[in-house]
Amino acid sequence: MLKKNMKTEKLYRILSAILMPITFILAFFTLPFALMSFGNPSTLLGLFIFICVIIYMVKSVGFYRKHILTELPAKASNREWIRINAIVAVVFVAEIFVSAYAVFFQPESILKAMQVFMNSLQDAEGGTSLPVTAAQMLGALRNLMIFFTIYGIIMLVHIFCSFKLLKKYRHLL
Repeated sequence: MLKKNMKTEKLYRILSAILMPITFILAFFTLPFALMSFGNPSTLLGLFIFICVIIYMVKSVGFYRKHILTELPAKASNREWIRINAIVAVVFVAEIFVSAYAVFFQPESILKAMQVFMNSLQDAEGGTSLPVTAAQMLGALRNLMIFFTIYGIIMLVHIFCSFKLLKKYRHLL
């Protein structure tokens, strides 16, 4: 049993080391996204989700480093911060999986939407041709979705490990 818990903690450390740099990049892009969101309220939900994912990662890794490794007690509110933001992070991962499904299994509809978008851009530019085609944009989107699908899987495993660690170290809360 002790060995199994140690494996969970080792996996948690490895996944945290993979996810934290991505979280910092996400945080970097969240600031301009926040400024844009105040001008376009329909994007506020996406902003909220980004912020929750960032909070989840910072709070969960902070709890692990400051309280689990040192065996110091933490405020009970830490558990709630981690749990609530982890649930929103699961919603973020679900959105990634739905988007990946659309890109990989319904490329015709995505390609058609991209073509409409590119035509509108071309009309706005006064009829000049764009340097990329819709097919090239779809290829780039596929590569991006491969990255985010892997990120989503890693995030889900991290969340699962977080809940296991919260349960195991509930005496610290």
